Amino acid sequence: MPRRFWARVPCLFPLLIGGAAACDITSDGSTGDPPTKPEPSELGNGHRIREVVQEPTWYQPGNMESVGCKSPNDSQVNVTGQVIVAIDRFDETGDGAVGNIYIEDLYDDATPKPYSGVTVFAPAFSPPDLRLFEGDVVDTFGNLSEFLGPSSGKFGDCKTLPEIGGTMSFRFDHGPAEPLTLVELNGGSTRWAPVIGYENARQYIGMLVRFQGVAIAGTPSSSNGRYTATIDMGGGLSAEDAIKLDNELFDLENDGPDLQGAQFKAVTGVLTYFYGFKLAPRSVDDFEM
Repeated sequence: MPRRFWARVPCLFPLLIGGAAACDITSDGSTGDPPTKPEPSELGNGHRIREVVQEPTWYQPGNMESVGCKSPNDSQVNVTGQVIVAIDRFDETGDGAVGNIYIEDLYDDATPKPYSGVTVFAPAFSPPDLRLFEGDVVDTFGNLSEFLGPSSGKFGDCKTLPEIGGTMSFRFDHGPAEPLTLVELNGGSTRWAPVIGYENARQYIGMLVRFQGVAIAGTPSSSNGRYTATIDMGGGLSAEDAIKLDNELFDLENDGPDLQGAQFKAVTGVLTYFYGFKLAPRSVDDFEM
């Protein structure tokens, strides 16, 4: 059961979410007893992430420069009842690359669903001095965008990264989220299918996932602070489809296990995207030997 609940303030909450009315009033304009309104559910009355993040119908293989993509326009969203699966506090590049928060829909059956995760980019907080932690359940009101990539070079093929920029508020303390075991050890030659290709792997961007039976292919690389190691997913994959472990969320190179020729029972992390998919462990505890 949750241990802390976010307290609603009826006369202020509509202002936070952009509502027109500040308080309930009676029909004659007085402030007597207003009609009783039901309290919101434990997870709030907003949308779930999987209701606002769409399938990439605009994906165009072969459109290398992402010209004329029909990706959706930015939209205002109010999502409620998401658990924080990771907070980026590690500045791997030394240029302030911290602050992203990864959230995932919380479900009564504790089973994560596809399209349930998203990155909250450069969030603000309500109240401004709010401190959040992994395992907190939050609401987020802001702008949902499908990022086509930097102006210096788009991702290509009209691939996009869904992100929310907005204000987060605390709902209650849930505790650590359970990862979705996305790749199973005994899945045979097709066990990597859920994460091969943009359309498949996109469903799990921003979610906490677990890969069983992980082996590292080749030698890990380090460039400009970014440390990556390619996961052996079998032959015949393009460089972009081959998922890498990376150091987005902690100092994998110095504080993580030795990845040279390594094999792991399982690895957990947040599935991220930026010119290719990566699995970002949060600490050395995300490696199962």
